Amino acid sequence: MSDLAAVLLVGLGTFASRAVFILGLANRRIPARVLQALEYVGPATLAALVASLLTSEGGSGIGWPEAAGLAAAVACGLRTRNLTVILVVGMAAYWVVGAAA
Repeated sequence: MSDLAAVLLVGLGTFASRAVFILGLANRRIPARVLQALEYVGPATLAALVASLLTSEGGSGIGWPEAAGLAAAVACGLRTRNLTVILVVGMAAYWVVGAAA
């Protein structure tokens, strides 16, 4: 199989697997409890990624940039409860402290 055919096949498979849920749920009402649970998917995913990076074999632990980004994100999260703003503020603090270090 050529590289192009493999890329196209994987792309179509990915598109189909996502389209099944979108088209299958298009005319259905999602229960309130499911919507409430979905609010925690983003923060849980980010927490899992951070924990994985910090505890992996090559992980270097938490330094000043990571601590500053975490502190800024927590403070922003307690105030705004907006995931996009939390990400922007946390990453900005991480980059600023990382550039200064």
